[in-house]
Amino acid sequence: MSEPLVKFEGVTVKYGDVTALSNVNCEIFKATSTALLGPNGGGKTTFLKLVAGLVKPTGGKVSYHKLKRSRIGYVPQESDVDWQFPVTALDVVLMGRYPVLGLVRWPGKKDKAAALDICSEVGLLKVASRPVGTLSGGQKQRVAIARALAGRPELLLLDEPTSGADVKAKDQFYSLISYLKERLLLTVIIASHDLQVVPKFVDDVACVAGGVHMHSCPSDIWDEGHFQRLYGTEVEAVLHGKVPHRMVDVHRSERGKPEPAAGHGGKKSSKKGG
Repeated sequence: MSEPLVKFEGVTVKYGDVTALSNVNCEIFKATSTALLGPNGGGKTTFLKLVAGLVKPTGGKVSYHKLKRSRIGYVPQESDVDWQFPVTALDVVLMGRYPVLGLVRWPGKKDKAAALDICSEVGLLKVASRPVGTLSGGQKQRVAIARALAGRPELLLLDEPTSGADVKAKDQFYSLISYLKERLLLTVIIASHDLQVVPKFVDDVACVAGGVHMHSCPSDIWDEGHFQRLYGTEVEAVLHGKVPHRMVDVHRSERGKPEPAAGHGGKKSSKKGG
């Protein structure tokens, strides 16, 4: 097996007295797509920020194999973006070239050409000259993606990219991400609540709820009880066939007690409900 692009070794993150992630051990491999599913406050955003280098571990280590931080594209949640800033969509996409340019260079013709090329890839050419604040929600979403891709990243991180969208829009979005992954040879990690849509578009599913538990999850062990333990309430179960499943948490039983973690590398847990 090839060297993992990103590797977590015993990673813990605390915000004051609150533990966001505990003893995370997992690997992300090149040219794969991984969905992070889990409850609010479970640590999905913290996981992405750790990969992006925006958050430092309280304990443990995050390492990279032949991956520079400048080659990581990050799209934050829409609520973290100020869309009223008086710039055009193309101006925003050009900002994504700054990691490539460094601190002393200004965007030139090649950078503008690269930004326009990405706008074309995501279907924004017709609105590239419009003020970004006047665009629709879906168009703003594509601007954010284009900005992250303008620096030609190897790894793309997306935090709740379809919040508020209907099922059709979500399906279209994930189809676009699947296309971009293959077209640009990307590795993709998506934090999402889209249990009904996202699993069919990704290679791996990682359920994030505080700690680490990794195993394969074919449809014969993917049931409603799995999601009830994860979310702490009844939710609709989603089957995604034989897609490998990564569990980033120590699962809890119905009584709330942690269950033993399974081994790494796709081995099933001997315990029920893993």
